[in-house]
Amino acid sequence: MKKLTIKITAELDIPDDWELVDHEAGMQVLKVGDRFVEFDITPLATDKNDAEAMWTDEDEKLTNEILESISEFESEMTITLRH
Repeated sequence: MKKLTIKITAELDIPDDWELVDHEAGMQVLKVGDRFVEFDITPLATDKNDAEAMWTDEDEKLTNEILESISEFESEMTITLRH
């Protein structure tokens, strides 16, 4: 068995009224209006090897197989004010 490590960093330019809040489920989430947003990893797959390939998570069996192989997952969100 091998271990695959994936590091994803994303920066979003967000409106001033979006904020980080502590959700009742015990995690920090982004509050957008009256909705709560959490970021997760969702694998996308295709069976085509060309530039126009359509990538989706519609193959539930493959998606579940990939998600079940995750042994550790951590996400962290911070908001930085720009002047």
